[in-house]
Amino acid sequence: MAIWRKVVAPLICCIMFLIIFLLLKNGWIIVRSVTPGPEYGLLLFIIPGVITSLISRDSAISSSFIGGFAAIPVCYLLRMAFYPRVRPLVQELAYATSAIFWCVLGAMLVHLLVIAYRQFRRG
Repeated sequence: MAIWRKVVAPLICCIMFLIIFLLLKNGWIIVRSVTPGPEYGLLLFIIPGVITSLISRDSAISSSFIGGFAAIPVCYLLRMAFYPRVRPLVQELAYATSAIFWCVLGAMLVHLLVIAYRQFRRG
């Protein structure tokens, strides 16, 4: 069962990462309407980290990192094939790094809440 969670959790994170990427790039979820500005859509990448953390509690942070890191090449290939290149490669890498950061942060937040809940119940 533990091996199942160690394999399935990053896979689910990867799939959810790709779904959120496609939702943002197709414009099905519009977070902002002004073109130059902050990327608030990156906050949606917290969701795969949270779900991965709920599936795999023992290795939540590494599972969300592996899942997000595995999704980046597929996201970049989809970006090259179907979407116009608006940004240079360096900005695409910065976007990917930020997305992985938010994914791992979601897992860390769930981990923090679980630890705080256990401490609250104990004492």
